[in-house]
Amino acid sequence: MANTFDLEIITPSKKFYGGEVEHVICKTGEGYEGFLANHTWTCKLLDAGKLRFREKGASENDWREASAAGGFIDIKDSVIIYTDAVEWDMGHEKRKSRLAKK
Repeated sequence: MANTFDLEIITPSKKFYGGEVEHVICKTGEGYEGFLANHTWTCKLLDAGKLRFREKGASENDWREASAAGGFIDIKDSVIIYTDAVEWDMGHEKRKSRLAKK
């Protein structure tokens, strides 16, 4: 079984992200929940909050982070997050940019 899955984050105006990931954490009505490859198929409402995911091959502590305005997550063979608005956590992006320049 694969340890990765395709993730898409979609807003009404664009595809915000698409790629292969190992883990997704988002805020549902029950609190923050994590999803891994081969998770049981489900669809859940999302509350506004942080959205974190670790891309394929990233180190254990290297997470991409964004803030989402709620929406829902559809989990099947791949994961699609539909949200009205989402933006990158700039602290993470600045750190990543700094590391790329080294």
